[in-house]
This record gives sequence, structure tokens and C-alpha cells, in this order.
Amino acid sequence: MVCGLIVSAGKQSRFHSDIPKALAKIDGQSLWERNIAAMNSVCDKVFTVCSFDNQHYFDTKDKIVINSGKGSGDAVWQALEKIDCNKYDSCFIMWGDTLHSQDIFLQLSKSYCGVTIVPCVYEQKPYVQVLQSGERKLSVKFSKFNEDICAGFHDLSLFYAPTQVLLEKLRQFRRRLLQENGTYSHKHGNEMEFMDVFNETDIEAVILECKDYKDFSFNTLDELQSLQKKGLV
Repeated sequence: MVCGLIVSAGKQSRFHSDIPKALAKIDGQSLWERNIAAMNSVCDKVFTVCSFDNQHYFDTKDKIVINSGKGSGDAVWQALEKIDCNKYDSCFIMWGDTLHSQDIFLQLSKSYCGVTIVPCVYEQKPYVQVLQSGERKLSVKFSKFNEDICAGFHDLSLFYAPTQVLLEKLRQFRRRLLQENGTYSHKHGNEMEFMDVFNETDIEAVILECKDYKDFSFNTLDELQSLQKKGLV
């Protein structure tokens, strides 16, 4: 089975809207609806990962409700724990505030080789830099933690991995962070950042460079409206 996770449990406070950023609409259709349609081309099941606070916004029976607020890695870990999977299953994971075409999912599924695949684009100033530090080993640097970042690969907030392998690596990472009082403690803050699983475990992973990927990003409704006026989305 191939499943998809659209992670939309965050508060996304920068968006300054009453609705989650995943529900921002482009030409009358939300990012969430567009991504579900694209994922359905390669997935047997697509789940929306949401929080107790924002679950009422997502009108679908295929949602996984979690306690949010402990980071993206914690959200993915909680969601995968709730999915009944076997060793042959694989999963797509993406953040709900991004938008991907059907083509990228098809390309990933054709490239699948039993390891985690991270689609990336080359940027002059990535705020998250993904480095291929070994044949099947990645490392990640973060500008928000003042780490030394230069021109290089930036992830597209999209991943494809063997479900059980990824879940076990997230469990390992979580056990290392978890304190007796139930909180997380890590050099990158008191959260479980998903990208840090590549730094903190021996998970095998490779970069898939997307040279012709058309990217757009926005953090506020005003930025989205500006992109729409320019005809970019």
C-alpha cells in the first residue's frame, strides 16, 4: 500500500488568517484539495494530519487528529503510529502549506529505491540546506539556528519513504529527545523537527534534484494575492 500524509497540524501564525494556510484558495480550489487530487494519482489512501484545534476545517473522513505543538517530526511520528502498515508499504509526506503537481509524485514513485527520497531545488540562499554527505546519507542545516548555509539544495517539503523504516527512525529520534517530564530537548529547540531525523539517525536517503520545478511560496494572504495578480499561481 502507498499512503499519503498531508501535514496540516501547525498553527501557521505568520499566515494571519482564520483558516489554515492549507485551505488558501487558488482559482476557487484550496491547496489541500489540489494536493489530494495530485496524491490520489499514486496513493491508495491520502490522510490529512490535523490538530484538535483545526480539525473542524477539514471536511474529510480520512483525517488523523493529533496533539500538535511539538514540532513537525512529532506530528509525522504520531500520524504514522496510527496507520496500519506492513514492511512493504511506502508513504508520501508533504506539508499542507505547499503545493505540488501530479508530475512530482509520479516522478518520485518511479525513482523509488527502498530509501527516503527528498525532492530538492538549487537555491542561492536556502533557509534549509540539504546536503548529500554520503552515498545514502543526508545532513541538514538551518538558517534559523544560525548554521553556516551557502548556495545549495533546499527541500520541497515533500518526501517518499518506506513507511516502517521512517517510523522506526522517528521513534529512535524521539527516544533520544524525550525527557522524563514528557517534553523534548534538542540543540534546535524543544521540538522534534522532522528534517533533523537525517542528522540524528542513520536513515538512508538520497536527493532528487528538480531542475525544472516551478516554485511559488507565500506566508500571508497579501503575498498570495500578489502572486495571483502577477499570474504566477
